[in-house]
Amino acid sequence: MPEPPVQAPPAVGWWRRNAVWVALLPVALVVAAAASSFRIWAFWWPNGLHHEVQHVGAGETAQLSEEYYDLGLDVPERANTWVVREIEVAVTSVQRAEELPEPAYGDPVPVPDGSAVYLVSLRLAAEPRTDLSLCQIVLVADDGTRYGEKSPDIMGNGNRCSPPDADGFLSTEPEWSVTSPILVDEEALISEVRVGFGGPGYVTLDLP
Repeated sequence: MPEPPVQAPPAVGWWRRNAVWVALLPVALVVAAAASSFRIWAFWWPNGLHHEVQHVGAGETAQLSEEYYDLGLDVPERANTWVVREIEVAVTSVQRAEELPEPAYGDPVPVPDGSAVYLVSLRLAAEPRTDLSLCQIVLVADDGTRYGEKSPDIMGNGNRCSPPDADGFLSTEPEWSVTSPILVDEEALISEVRVGFGGPGYVTLDLP
């Protein structure tokens, strides 16, 4: 007798064949998104001023305490260690000027059309040999516009917070004063000063 025909197994649809992977897809997406978010945080969060540590009124002193990773470029014994930078900051004056100060070298820098110059004077205090790298002195207008975030400043100074005549970016005295020129829009109404050291933390000081 002829053998009965062999029945082919029922066809399995794509969804059934891949049911396990489909079920795991949302988990994979969540993991990928989390990893991507961490990378964004790791590269973005430590850079730029976006975490207000303290906000003080006009004439008051702000305290900025923040941990940073020291590469040992200025103080070799700190190389590859986490260091806490502690600095006190007070605004002594913010005055509008007609022109920029004379540069240390080169020709005078003209004030661009539509801009105004403010001279921001600060009093700072810190332990000697405190690293002042990446200092930022920022003027904030009443509409939230920020001026002066970039470094070096308009005069070519590499560090706005370094003591006068300093050779490097380390503090040399327990207390010192600096004055930094900042260009703003001619019609800007300045209301605050922000001071930070590369971020993310900064202090805000109100102006009268």
